[in-house]
Parts: sequence; structure tokens; C-alpha cells
Amino acid sequence: MSIFTYSPARVLAQEALDHRTFRRDLIASNIANISTPMYRPKDVNFEQMMAKKADELFNKEKDLKLGLGITHRNHLLPPDANEDYQPTMFYRDGHLARNDGNSVDIDIETSELGKNEVMYQGIIGALRKQGGIFSYALESSRSL
Repeated sequence: MSIFTYSPARVLAQEALDHRTFRRDLIASNIANISTPMYRPKDVNFEQMMAKKADELFNKEKDLKLGLGITHRNHLLPPDANEDYQPTMFYRDGHLARNDGNSVDIDIETSELGKNEVMYQGIIGALRKQGGIFSYALESSRSL
């Protein structure tokens, strides 16, 4: 954790920015492959990843699972200990495929890209506002 992560919500927002960027890249890849035969559009389950991360950050309940003892820093961790909160990637099916088997719908892709960009900008705005409030509090405390 860095010195600037003064709130679990900020950590969650930074994770959300990373995953929104990843989703933007996936949608851009779908658009770029609009004429690739047999291409199926990919997407990520963003909400599932955010729910897991929020649960980890805000529900600090004790873990009753017996952990593995690590006696050396080079030991491999068990698979679930290495679990990173990556969104689940899936193929966005359900659209009619063209004759070449490609099922990318440009209207859906541009709509999803726009929604993703609005959410990304909203998170950026919230982080700036939170940083501004924190800076204001620090500046105000200097004059006391």
C-alpha cells in the first residue's frame, strides 16, 4: 500500500480504473476484428470482479481457513493464494453471426465503448474530487 492510499474506496477506484482500461482494450479489439472471419466478441465480467474486491476491502471478517506455513520466500504459494482479482473474460454471444461466422455488432460495441468511457471518466472525477478534499483538509490544518 502506498502513502496515497488513505481509503479502501480509493484502492477500489484505482482497481476499477485498471479494469475499465482493460475492458476498453477488449472492446477496441472487437471493433478492430469486425471483418475477421469466425471472430467472436470478447467482454469481461467487470461487476463480478468489483464485487469480489469490495468484499475483500470492506468486509474484514476473520478468515477461518487454516493457512499454509511458508518457511522460505521462494516457496510457491497454493493456487488460491495466488488468486488475483481479474475479471472473468467471456465471449459475448447471442448476436446473429454473419455469413463469415463473425458475430461482432458495431452498434453494440460502440455503445459498450461509450458506456465504459463514461464510467471511466466518472471514476477519474471522483478520484480528483477526493484528492482535492484531502488536499484542502491538509492546507486548512496548516493555518491552525
